[in-house]
Amino acid sequence: MSYPNAKSQVKRAVLLSLALTTSNLNTQTANLPKALLTIDSFLNQETASGNFRGSVLIGKGGSIVFEKGYGFANEEWDIPNSTGTKFRIASLTKQFTGAAILLLQERHQLDVKDPIAKYVADLPPTWQAITLHQLLTHTSGIPNYAEMPRVDQILNRTGATPKELVEVAATKPLEFTPGLQLRYTNTGYVLLGMVIEKVSGVSYADFLQKNIFMPLAMTNSGYDKQFPILKERASGYMRRDGQTINAEFIDMSIPNAAGSIYSTVEDLYRWNEAFANGKLLSENSTRQMFALYPETLLQGMHYGYGVVLAERFGRALYYHGGGVKGFESVIQRYTKDKVCIIVLENIDPSAPWEIGDRIASELFGIPKAIAK
Repeated sequence: MSYPNAKSQVKRAVLLSLALTTSNLNTQTANLPKALLTIDSFLNQETASGNFRGSVLIGKGGSIVFEKGYGFANEEWDIPNSTGTKFRIASLTKQFTGAAILLLQERHQLDVKDPIAKYVADLPPTWQAITLHQLLTHTSGIPNYAEMPRVDQILNRTGATPKELVEVAATKPLEFTPGLQLRYTNTGYVLLGMVIEKVSGVSYADFLQKNIFMPLAMTNSGYDKQFPILKERASGYMRRDGQTINAEFIDMSIPNAAGSIYSTVEDLYRWNEAFANGKLLSENSTRQMFALYPETLLQGMHYGYGVVLAERFGRALYYHGGGVKGFESVIQRYTKDKVCIIVLENIDPSAPWEIGDRIASELFGIPKAIAK
């Protein structure tokens, strides 16, 4: 098999990045335009080097101040990424699953203190008392099916039902007593997706569409499926031995409620602003989603309901990232500064959170090393 010449790839990326221009620059803050120019230059360099391709959006004070696409959405047809390109957002999906559970709680259809066994049958005895809260905060002790060989070797290609994914995880014992510590596991969020379907009476995808995407005018977001034609969908790529190649296939039934949503930078900004302005959840639900639960403390950070709560550059930050074959993503929000940074990529391996940190360091005028 032969791959495109690396030199020609870099040349095309440079030409593309020069052709695309920054849109929606907001000059209300005196030092912002210079920071944005520096950010754009940095992203152009990363694109030219082959380390980045995707879309970036920066919001401040409720307005978009920067948004731009870099590199190719489709390498074979030379189709550039834009602010309207749809990307798989992977584990950012967990924010939507967490919000969906809280919406059902607001409607008195469930309680996060309920045991999972109340809604999902045929679970191992040691799982029976695990609560929805523990699933939401990754403190259940349930093994992560995504780390098991059968998933990567077989199911990623064939697909699987949520029940089948749970059965894979159930072949292993609990990793610790539920509620004592945090260990990230996709299995918990697949179980939460099953709860949403059981309680609501509709599919996980339909629940999100009716209760989140439509109310927030997120018209370019949805549950990713293999067969439908999806306009402006990015292709996923990987870097291997200095070359860009097509990403490995994964049936999107595998990430499920833990990672199967697609979206755009603009739709995700609508999503993020909805939390900031109380447009989706009640005050009490928002407080639960963003609470600092002591048992989730890890490396100076806490995990809420689909959000990581941390501090960088001396500022409060909440964020979540995601990665699935050929795609990487992150949303970062600095609450007091009302700054939102969204990075969606169709290349892996990559580190969109580091790009987000670099963007924040330029916006705040603080060296990136301070974020560590």
